[in-house]
Amino acid sequence: MISFFKRYQNHFIWVIVGLALAIRLTALFNYGLSLFLNSDDAGYISSAVTFLETGMLTYHDPTHPTVHIMPGQTVLLAGVFFFLGHGDVGIYAAKTLFILLGTLNVYLVYCLGKYITNIKVGLLAAFFLAIFVPQVLTDNLLLTETPFMTCLLGLIYFSIKLANEKKMSQFFLVMLFYVSAIMFKATIALYPFVLLIYLITKKYPFKLAVKQALIAIGILLITLGPWWVRNYIHYDEFIPLTGGSGNPLLLGTYQGHGYNIGEPYEKVKQEIKDMDTEHAYERLSLQKEAAIKRIKTWWEEDPRLFLKSYIEFKTIHQWETQFYWIEIFNISKELIDKIQVWIMYLGLASLTVFFMLREGKREYMFLLLLILYTTTLNNIFFSYDRYNQPFMFIIFLFIAGFLTTSIQLLKEKAFPVKPQ
Repeated sequence: MISFFKRYQNHFIWVIVGLALAIRLTALFNYGLSLFLNSDDAGYISSAVTFLETGMLTYHDPTHPTVHIMPGQTVLLAGVFFFLGHGDVGIYAAKTLFILLGTLNVYLVYCLGKYITNIKVGLLAAFFLAIFVPQVLTDNLLLTETPFMTCLLGLIYFSIKLANEKKMSQFFLVMLFYVSAIMFKATIALYPFVLLIYLITKKYPFKLAVKQALIAIGILLITLGPWWVRNYIHYDEFIPLTGGSGNPLLLGTYQGHGYNIGEPYEKVKQEIKDMDTEHAYERLSLQKEAAIKRIKTWWEEDPRLFLKSYIEFKTIHQWETQFYWIEIFNISKELIDKIQVWIMYLGLASLTVFFMLREGKREYMFLLLLILYTTTLNNIFFSYDRYNQPFMFIIFLFIAGFLTTSIQLLKEKAFPVKPQ
């Protein structure tokens, strides 16, 4: 059995990829268009249709341009709808595209695990992602998480290759996936600071880093420049990415312990809505002002509970459950959340892998920094399990590294190699 695995291990990934595709397509065939939240997915579909009809990026109001979202999801869906329409056929086609991207993500996790550690880690982490039911559901929904995850995986994979091989071709691929990721989620914008820490630990050549940083600035000016001009034309101010942070920032002030200050969220939101505002961006700006005011008051009244809420409560809140609004394959939300808790326990235990690894220690540290990055960002704004789902593959890589390393050490201890 062991010799069979060693002989054909390079082919096992195609079995896992096939399994991932089969599970996702089975969900689509069984549930069809009922896999629909009528929430953000409806907003993105409407945005794509309006974009095709008017050439204008909208979200809340189909008659007014928006800066609430980045254009990636709208453009991607509009590309499908352009050829197949936005009826049932177009929706099925878009879902199929997202399923293919979700399946590609399984393969990319394999590539990442194989590169930083070994093929066993890659295969095991890919298998975890392939059968992870919440991800199967998300890959059947028209949300940003699936295409963003594809961009994120490409970004991380080529960042690690760049740090180790220092090729300009890899640098340009890093920039391609970085810009693409931003187009789906602006929250990844500070990624270069995490990458910088990793590159420092890898003793990346300073002159090459400066050269590439200057090129990166030029690329960002070229790729994001039109977006900045567009935003300035519509709103008469510089908006680098989105102007939609006000709502999650306000929502985040209603999480934790001791937040019962001022008016309830719905009343604050309604009061702002009743104001004589011109467009959604202005209302979101007012929500941001209200959020900052609440944060200041909360801090002044009870800094201990404020810190406890923003550091402890929000961290636990966003990782102890999974985004799983629609139950599929007769698997309950309750069971998924129980499994999630055990996954996180095992993930925490897997941090001991840093002390056992013979290779890839800096790479695992880099992945851990990314987990800390997204957790901190969500803690500042709104703690929500959906925002973390694209990063679950990192937890799977930790667990896979921990299990394979532990088994290897136990094997060596039980069957020590005798010196020749």
